[in-house]
Amino acid sequence: MAPVPAVSPSACSAPRPAALRGALRIIGVVLALGICPAAAARAGACPGTAACPYSAASVIGQRAEGVLRFPQAIAVGPGGDVYVGDQQTFTVQKFSATGAFEGEWGHAGSAAGDLGAVGGLATDAAGNVYAVDATNARIEKFDANGALITTWGRSGAGLGQFHFGAGSGAAAGAGGGIDVAGSYVYVSDTGNHRIQRFGLDGSGAIAWGSAGSAPGQFSNPKGIAATGQVVYVADDDNHRVQVFTADGAFLAASGTMGAGPGQFAFPYDVSVDAQGSVYVADNNNHRVVKLDSQLGYLTSWGSFGTAPGQLGYPRALAATPAGEVYVADTANNRIQLFDAGGLPRLAFGGSGRGPGNLTGPRDVRADPSGALLVADTLDTRLEAFDPGDRFVAAIGHSGTGPGQFLDPRAAAFDPGGGLLVADTGNHRGQRLTRFGAPLARFATDTAGAPAAVAVDATGATILAAGDQIIRYPADGSPALTVGATGSGPGQFKFPAAVAVNAQGEIYVADTGNNRVQALGADGRFIRSWGVRGGRDGRLRDPDGIAVDPGGNVFVSDRANSRIQEFTAAGTFIAKWGARGVGLGEMLAPAGLTVDCRGDVIVADPPANRLERFRGVAVPGACAPYLGFAAPPAPPAPPPVLSVTVPRRTRVLATGGLVLAIACDRPCRVSAHGVLGPAGGRGRTALSAPPRTLGAGRATRVRLRVSARGIAIIRRALGRRRGLRAQVVVTAVGLGPTGGAAALPVRAAYHLTR
Repeated sequence: MAPVPAVSPSACSAPRPAALRGALRIIGVVLALGICPAAAARAGACPGTAACPYSAASVIGQRAEGVLRFPQAIAVGPGGDVYVGDQQTFTVQKFSATGAFEGEWGHAGSAAGDLGAVGGLATDAAGNVYAVDATNARIEKFDANGALITTWGRSGAGLGQFHFGAGSGAAAGAGGGIDVAGSYVYVSDTGNHRIQRFGLDGSGAIAWGSAGSAPGQFSNPKGIAATGQVVYVADDDNHRVQVFTADGAFLAASGTMGAGPGQFAFPYDVSVDAQGSVYVADNNNHRVVKLDSQLGYLTSWGSFGTAPGQLGYPRALAATPAGEVYVADTANNRIQLFDAGGLPRLAFGGSGRGPGNLTGPRDVRADPSGALLVADTLDTRLEAFDPGDRFVAAIGHSGTGPGQFLDPRAAAFDPGGGLLVADTGNHRGQRLTRFGAPLARFATDTAGAPAAVAVDATGATILAAGDQIIRYPADGSPALTVGATGSGPGQFKFPAAVAVNAQGEIYVADTGNNRVQALGADGRFIRSWGVRGGRDGRLRDPDGIAVDPGGNVFVSDRANSRIQEFTAAGTFIAKWGARGVGLGEMLAPAGLTVDCRGDVIVADPPANRLERFRGVAVPGACAPYLGFAAPPAPPAPPPVLSVTVPRRTRVLATGGLVLAIACDRPCRVSAHGVLGPAGGRGRTALSAPPRTLGAGRATRVRLRVSARGIAIIRRALGRRRGLRAQVVVTAVGLGPTGGAAALPVRAAYHLTR
């Protein structure tokens, strides 16, 4: 993805030697008075400082602008506009009814109008938008253009307080659900296992419900839908939908755990159309279930996959008055629109895992040509960009095997162009070829999970792990470990970044101590600077560090949302940046690097992007570009799946239905469905646990029926003998590209007693 173009803050600026930098900045004031009026006119384009140290700025990666990162909140406004929120973009995005991106508001933070993980969205008759800010345990109310109207709530269990979800991934959803009907706002207070009702301004709170599975109790309630007369709640961990009066009196409940009609597997959201039909996002069954107003089963659609109409853990939906349904296809990072009969009409939204998009990038490094390697942390991969900032390769994926990562927080190039990764979640360092092939594992978690990695001119690897710095010589001689927990010289608290200068001195961003420390190549303490604060030269949670060829040190001053530059001795030179998402602004800058052209590139994890600042540092000589692996191949086609029935008798006697299943390549299969008398009632669930199959050879898989289910079928059968099964078999291809297929199996089976 090409960077977003930027205006130069100073037409007179150019890369310059460090020794002259201070003098040129003084002369720059004179230039602005008359010789170079363009510079004076553009001085305000450099946030956070009066004397802009860079000549231009640009962005790599999309913060939002239609890109989705695990969407699980959706609402339709009275004019048909569609509002979407997700866990990791920290915005509300606005789309037209046909999916055209129209705008966005909000960014990561806790101030009024900021957002964390968005767990729910709703609109009122006036077009105002209500957002569940799960991270900050509050509700925020905006007008249709994103202007903040009011906010209420905080963390707790009292009336008007909330306990939503963490909003930090598939297994830790944001939680919360919200809807507006008439003059009331209804909120699913997920962690407190209750519903709260408010006026449109957050006043007049009442609550109902408690933890449990009895009628009127909840276990992690999620989505909520209100009509003015009744309130429907997706009672997630109880695998049911409950309905109440507007004042909280229990009316009815429907649903049990399963995949059959009227059953759910962790229903995550619920919505109602103008005809009273109720739609449920049946999360773990990868489908939408449609019920009547009395919670009677009508139909369902969807299956696991990425094709149009298929779904991956749908966690939010919104029905239009006409019965069309917008579905947050969460794991596929898209929105799908279905007609009232469940046929897919359109899909929109770019994926945060798409080429060149980033999610929570913690580090960036430049090679001698100016190509970039990014630790795309929350996407559990590395991304490579050429010297023109064009995306060229994604390297690695989630896992624990060689070349796989969990929470990779830092990466670096070795002198030969290979790659080093601080594979934090796997408590190891990894060495890879430039093309992503694993070479070796290095480092253990004896000092703590690795958080940062760098390489010196000799090829030695320097790792920050726990509160220690470890140097692994390139010749294989014993590692050198220095440091301990503390605030004295040579001691550390949560060091987050390391960098090495031409003389082999090691600079450490000593985050918990709000300082920078310099060590010799032998690990001896040399100097330190910095104390906690916001003035020039002071630091708050420094999270990234880099050194240019002139020995100047650049530090990501995370909690101050800025970059500071120092001499090798720690003398303050310059600063830039301010909190925000505009060009030159940052939210919480982390890893940074200096490339051969003297540009400083900064990773800003909450903004899901990099920023390039041109002409700040001392340049070097740019080497030829070596390239990376080719761009990733398109996803593999679904496995070719075949299913046969080897035996059509003794189904009840043996306690289940046997299928012979084969894939054309290694795959992981699961199967579920229902079994019951042909043409009659008394159906019960069939299921088989997931299992891995080799390529080609058919394997017998038994879908079991519970003893209670067999008894139900026998009673319903009477003297009849014919059974009918409806089964869906899902196969996911193994390997990084996967591919999925679902095959419905509908046939008549006959039993003998």
